[in-house]
Amino acid sequence: MTQTIPPFPELVIEAEKRLSRLLGGRCVISLHRELDDNLRTVIQAIDHEKFRQELWYSSDELDTRTRKTGFLCLLASLDGRAVAFNYGYEDEAEDTFFSDTTATLIEGKRVGSTLFALEILHSYHRGQTTEELDEKGRPLTRIWGRLGFETVSSDASGSVEMVLVYTPQRMRMLYEKYIRDEQ
Repeated sequence: MTQTIPPFPELVIEAEKRLSRLLGGRCVISLHRELDDNLRTVIQAIDHEKFRQELWYSSDELDTRTRKTGFLCLLASLDGRAVAFNYGYEDEAEDTFFSDTTATLIEGKRVGSTLFALEILHSYHRGQTTEELDEKGRPLTRIWGRLGFETVSSDASGSVEMVLVYTPQRMRMLYEKYIRDEQ
């Protein structure tokens, strides 16, 4: 018998429980479809703390991304303080979901991986596929590989294109490894 992945709202509740236990506080994950001034401020504060200045998105660049079809932002808060975000949007031309950015103020506790896994599972529930292209030469292939992505192509400049092939087994692995709260 194949085990099914719970509906997305249940996944969020389980992820909150798991992160609350791992982080030793109350974790809340909120889902946003639009960018208001408060969310922009939170994203930019985390972005500016975690990334070099040349990688920061300007307000205009952030606004452009959030106006794209299917914009989805997951925001994790710990004891009322925003600590991580993940956002992406649909690429209608490619019929895929593009995961744009994940950043967390708490590293090594699976916060970013949990939000990324939720984003993937959200896309899975919606019947979308996800493609990733690393144009910065960052070592993301190892991280994404653990999440089930496979390298499709790479070149001498360090650019890597990865794709996630959705299978029930991979979705179950993401759920078990990053969402399910085992107490």
